[in-house]
Amino acid sequence: CCSILQMRKQWYQRRVRGLAAVKEAAAVFDPHLVVLGGFQMLDTYPFTEAELQQRLQEVEDFLASLSPDTLVHFEMASFVNANLLKRLTDIILPYSDSVGMNEQELPNLSSVIETGNIVYISDSKIKISKTMDDTRQLLALLTSLPRKKPLSRVHVHTLAYQAVFTLNQNSRWRSGITTAVKSSLTATRYVCGDESIDSSKTRMILDDSFSSSSMPGSQRIPIIDATPVSCWPDGPYEVCLAPVLVCTQIKQTGGGGDNLTGVGLLYHLL
Repeated sequence: CCSILQMRKQWYQRRVRGLAAVKEAAAVFDPHLVVLGGFQMLDTYPFTEAELQQRLQEVEDFLASLSPDTLVHFEMASFVNANLLKRLTDIILPYSDSVGMNEQELPNLSSVIETGNIVYISDSKIKISKTMDDTRQLLALLTSLPRKKPLSRVHVHTLAYQAVFTLNQNSRWRSGITTAVKSSLTATRYVCGDESIDSSKTRMILDDSFSSSSMPGSQRIPIIDATPVSCWPDGPYEVCLAPVLVCTQIKQTGGGGDNLTGVGLLYHLL
């Protein structure tokens, strides 16, 4: 149904080597979707300013060379170099149809866009209402900036749940309900290291309801056992949220975000 070109392994030498080959492949392959990630590997590399500028220019040239019909997803990560993150966002975000991140990276990205600074301390137990508000703030920021194409999707993945914001008036993404469900299942299976889900090795850590915003009088949404996935309209977006069965006997965590992001994108494409 679709073709995906994932640009992640190209950063293994921290010099964005192989980008020319990827650019050539994309021209032939004509992917439906390009996934950009792994840029945090550039974070502490001792580039000279000229080297870094050259590498970033190569990334921008690649994005500019893609067909306007090719969707672009940018996967955030944890950065310590505010200058690098700001320059990456200036280059990549205008071309991005979709962005993905966890609940700590979310306010970090907004802070870099607004102030140029990184948030070094964050709460490890962020309420859903706060994450929803942070996502709305980020969407408002990104849609107010000059863009090459509209931002139509945001995926926030956390330990306890998966949340997907999808622009209602778009012709590229399905409803986010399947994406939220598949991402949640992938998170549990990956961390537990087992395709089957054993209820004795998992638990749900969400309460039986949550607020859609921290604002007084905001909608409170119940989590119903028989139908735990919730979707609701939120301005021009549909929001879908699926609880995650958190693994209590952990086998692996590294690379989990990459796996659930890829699965979520696959099931979201029209």
